[in-house]
Amino acid sequence: MIEHEIIPLFGPLWWKAWTTTWLGIFFLLFLGKKLPANIVKNMTRVMGWLLIFVAVGMQPYQVAVGKWSVQSSLPLQMCGISSWLSGFALLTDQMWIYYIVYYWGIPGAFHSLLTPEFTLGTEGIFFYEYYISHGGIILAALWATVILKRRPAEGSWLKMFAWTQLCLPVIGTIDWLLDANYMYICKAPIVDNPFIIGDFPYHLIGLEFAALLHFALVYAPFGISRWLRKRRTPHPAGA
Repeated sequence: MIEHEIIPLFGPLWWKAWTTTWLGIFFLLFLGKKLPANIVKNMTRVMGWLLIFVAVGMQPYQVAVGKWSVQSSLPLQMCGISSWLSGFALLTDQMWIYYIVYYWGIPGAFHSLLTPEFTLGTEGIFFYEYYISHGGIILAALWATVILKRRPAEGSWLKMFAWTQLCLPVIGTIDWLLDANYMYICKAPIVDNPFIIGDFPYHLIGLEFAALLHFALVYAPFGISRWLRKRRTPHPAGA
């Protein structure tokens, strides 16, 4: 298995990568709000295909440079799955794809940018691909929400958490068969993150709590908005 690498938190390289990624995301969202609908439609297609190209193209690239391994290269991390689906979230109107990218992608990619752990190292293009793919996940989720006007359904955060629980034993079995650590089920990440508490299996408690909390947080703006609308809706006389 390839040794994972990290960069110093809040160091010069961390700040440069963090700032560049977020400026790029918000700049594109700003353009999406200002440009005509036909240009936005074309931008959506270009970004969607670009994200798919990056996700797919990294597989033969890893083979070419001798970095591909069954333990590290399969798209079975939450961010890996979200990365492969982020382009399709822009190119299709399938809500189940949107939900995965929104609920898995935003929290997972945010923490991956906050505390980067490079599963394939930082040599060459792998460093840049890490930020393009994780920034692209957040961009795709926010673009679909802000620009394409998709919305999480009421209570969808709990349903998504329940579906996540069904995925864990499947990924865990794959980890056991391949001697891998997809979704960090078998071993805690090496990054310094407050949600990572202890070693296996106790670190799973922190990860589960973090998932539930973050699903609720990304749903909160829509849940609060729906609650406020219900409060403002006048009740029928005598009700």
